[in-house]
Amino acid sequence: MQKANVLFPILASLALSGCHLLYRPTVQQGNVITPRMIAQLHLGMTKNEVAYDLGSPAIRDPFHHNRWDYYYSLKRNYKPLVSEHFTLYFKDGKLVRLVGTPRPTPRHIYGKSHA
Repeated sequence: MQKANVLFPILASLALSGCHLLYRPTVQQGNVITPRMIAQLHLGMTKNEVAYDLGSPAIRDPFHHNRWDYYYSLKRNYKPLVSEHFTLYFKDGKLVRLVGTPRPTPRHIYGKSHA
């Protein structure tokens, strides 16, 4: 009986300590920018129009007021990290340049296409 009183807590703690290895939550950060959203952009748009179409940028550099950075990352269980970086440049409040090719689509988020 004495061995059972000692062995049960030890076995229970070992069994429960392994549970954290079974599940890792999906962590999604930043803005999801789809090709359809990019297709709506055109040079000459105002910052308000861009913010309406894409949402607020993830990063607004205080030293570069005319640069908006959209960043997206997704970490699912034990799969590789998916990350994208998309930058918009403005001059006199108008969109003048787009840099980057955003690829996050619903397939990256949900694991299959919902298009």
